[in-house]
Amino acid sequence: MKKLNFLLLLLPMASVLWAQQDPQWDDTQKRNWPKEFKEVSIPSSADGKGQKAFFRTTTQEKPQPLIVSLHTWSGDYTQKDPLLPQILEKDWNYIHPSFRGPNYTPEACGSPLVISDIDDAISFALENGNVDAKNIHVLGASGGGYATLLAYMESKHNIRTFSAWAAISDIHQWYYETKARGLKYAKHIALATTGDSLHVDVEEAKSRSPRFMQTPIEQRRNSKLFIYTGVHDGYTGSVPITHSLDIYNKVVQDFAPFEAPALVPQEITKRLITTRDLPHSHFGRIGGRKIHYKQQFEDKVAVTIFEGGHEMLVDQALKHVPGRTIFAIGDSNGAIDGGWVDQLKTVRWQDHIINTAISGNTVGFVNNGNPQLNTVMQIDRYLSENDPDRNQVDAIAILLGTNDCKAIFEDRLDEVQDNYQKLLDKIGVYYKGRETPDIFIISPPPYGADQQLAEKYKGAGERVKKLKKQFAEIAQRNNCNFVDIHTPLEAVFPYLTSDGVHLKPEGQKIIANMIDEAMH
Repeated sequence: MKKLNFLLLLLPMASVLWAQQDPQWDDTQKRNWPKEFKEVSIPSSADGKGQKAFFRTTTQEKPQPLIVSLHTWSGDYTQKDPLLPQILEKDWNYIHPSFRGPNYTPEACGSPLVISDIDDAISFALENGNVDAKNIHVLGASGGGYATLLAYMESKHNIRTFSAWAAISDIHQWYYETKARGLKYAKHIALATTGDSLHVDVEEAKSRSPRFMQTPIEQRRNSKLFIYTGVHDGYTGSVPITHSLDIYNKVVQDFAPFEAPALVPQEITKRLITTRDLPHSHFGRIGGRKIHYKQQFEDKVAVTIFEGGHEMLVDQALKHVPGRTIFAIGDSNGAIDGGWVDQLKTVRWQDHIINTAISGNTVGFVNNGNPQLNTVMQIDRYLSENDPDRNQVDAIAILLGTNDCKAIFEDRLDEVQDNYQKLLDKIGVYYKGRETPDIFIISPPPYGADQQLAEKYKGAGERVKKLKKQFAEIAQRNNCNFVDIHTPLEAVFPYLTSDGVHLKPEGQKIIANMIDEAMH
């Protein structure tokens, strides 16, 4: 902070006025804000200064998501925001903070005060709005994308999603990129790091760059980072796509240093930069635009390169909101890599899915002498560990019954429906006085023919059919959602399993898609 104060003394007076017209997504034009958005002043927790912001709280009784929309490089809190119509339509909470305004002063441009101001704005919204605290979403384009990446690295809040469009990830690199093109941003970076528009402090620039910050792994395990950029940015826009690709790779490597398949290969980066296309690639579309390339790591970070320039696709920017937290309970078909829970994470990328599936798990039997495989006995622990405040989980997906049909439990099959009722009762008691999550009771999948099965599973095919009917009745009796995966899979099951019990990846995808459809 001493260095920051010293730099402030060096800042030239209001001589920093630039003749260049602000390009798209750094448009600093001020607009008359709709009456639903109120101007507020938030005292800084760092230096006591008042930070202006536009703020809106939902009119709904039930807590709603909070959208934290961050202004562009040369803007401030008064800058027009194209997201406002969607905010009003959805009736969400919203805040548009100033966080030290345009990025040509030492106080701004990724300084510690910027992070502090953004956190203060979120705290203000939590205190003064009707906010669903598990549904905070930070996003911005261009300089706002840069600020979004800074918040991902440094914010103290538990934020569900960060959405960075056309973002700058390396201020030092961008200084030289913009200087070579005669853009005003090089002077801005120099002023922010030295107070002199002609010289840059390399180490100071790096210290303000998300690419050189340490990813807060533990705090972001339940967050998602969406990175988007138009393939022509850097040609028709001011920020080369390498900023997006590099920060994606950096975050992946921080989470999983040896997860090379999840990284963007250098040859892909080179091809996208030089030709701005990947022939014969099929990554789908976003907002009617071709996706040239997409890569993701688990359900934590994804990068999307679309046909476009330096921009945010406004109609797509909030598609992932509100998102849901889904608690998955299952057995080996859910626990294995590429199982139905992993597949569900892929098709429901916007959601946070907690996987407690464990091989050998049952509804209510002590399988293999192990009480850890008895869900009735473990459900209180599951819930207290993963939803201690009883307000984080939106849905519970339960896919059990396969191991309850083992030969050793043949004479106890009638106990399974009673055990399932005990399980649901325990969930109800845990959430008593709170809103109970939506519960999805999923039928167990079919079994293969007896000649294919290991001895411990003989006869399970008929037993699992009986459970399917019982689970449907239990779901109806308890106002739960029932998902029958058994019937659609029965005819094709021989092609989807090698041992008559566990499904191949193709079968796991089918299960995930059926659950996803039921949750819509």
